[in-house]
Amino acid sequence: MTANQRVWGAIGAVIITGTVFKVTYFRYCREMMIQQADKSHLTATEHYREAKEFAKWSAQDRAEKRAELPPLTPEQRDQMRAYLRLMQEYHAFNPDSDVDPETGKPR
Repeated sequence: MTANQRVWGAIGAVIITGTVFKVTYFRYCREMMIQQADKSHLTATEHYREAKEFAKWSAQDRAEKRAELPPLTPEQRDQMRAYLRLMQEYHAFNPDSDVDPETGKPR
């Protein structure tokens, strides 16, 4: 073997070794990403299921508690409307504010 052939052989060996390393590393990273995505998906699916169950329970609980409440008196209705109107007007001018319009203090 001449020196020129040995140099080209070494270059070829480096290229082949590098290619094998890149392919192996790519497959390893791909498997890790797939495993992480699977784990993340399972966790997200479980959280979603729990959230749906909680929402269902919460709706039932609110409905039960609402049924137990006595109806509002006309005076209470007027007070509620006045409060909602006040909050609507205040937040129309200050949508990002968390300050109580009555007291001027943070909530």
